[in-house]
Amino acid sequence: MAEAVARRTILALALAGLAAGGLPSSGLAAAADSASAPVTVKVGGYEFPPYVTESGGGVTQALLDLLNAEQSDFRFEMVRTSPQRRYEDMERGRFDMIAFESLAWGWKGRPVEASRVYLRDAEVFVAKTGPGMDQSYFDRLDDKTILGRLGYHYAFAGMTADPEVLEKRFNTRLTVTHEGNVRSVAAGRAALAIVTRSFLAQFLKANPDMAPLLLVSDRTDQIYEHTILVRRGGPVGIDWVNGTLDRLERSGALPALWTRQGIAP
Repeated sequence: MAEAVARRTILALALAGLAAGGLPSSGLAAAADSASAPVTVKVGGYEFPPYVTESGGGVTQALLDLLNAEQSDFRFEMVRTSPQRRYEDMERGRFDMIAFESLAWGWKGRPVEASRVYLRDAEVFVAKTGPGMDQSYFDRLDDKTILGRLGYHYAFAGMTADPEVLEKRFNTRLTVTHEGNVRSVAAGRAALAIVTRSFLAQFLKANPDMAPLLLVSDRTDQIYEHTILVRRGGPVGIDWVNGTLDRLERSGALPALWTRQGIAP
């Protein structure tokens, strides 16, 4: 924010000097428009329901809408990427920021900085209900087929996202859809699916007929500690991000957003 204010101050002084020198009013107007235009910040988003849905909507877009409504220095726009491609896209400058991320998901050692944690979520396992099924079913994973999502990092596998390692060492088949994985488990085509807890809550709300078919683990694979990552040298700095998150927390705007999106902690 301070950088943006400084830019406006410098431009205002420049405009005053130009006006004194007799710049035509049309030139002054054009310069003023340029000075007040928000800086575009591109935000990466890959399919990660409920944070980014298949259509490109979801919690991330709602967060960007809130940021755009709450300030005028920056204009946040989503850029689609994939779980596997997001690292290179960020480093090449295809986007400047990515939300609902963690340094532990393959970002360590890359030219990014992380905000403070602003939301927590989790991954849980889902099995098909049946006689004698209870929470003890989730105690062992090594004797079960697991359906996961391509490009995601799983704690039960040492935070690897390598498809070959996951399949050969952890009996995990990777797909491109949480919903398909849950439905496959309900149909008996795999023993377990691992999904985001907030996604599962939304899915069962929209498909209440599925709830009696599924046993959801109390056990979590990992607790998400969501941060916003910014590209070093990009248009927005991590201090601005943290300050804005603090302000939106204090005003109640951020908690209200989580509630509206159905992911209130």
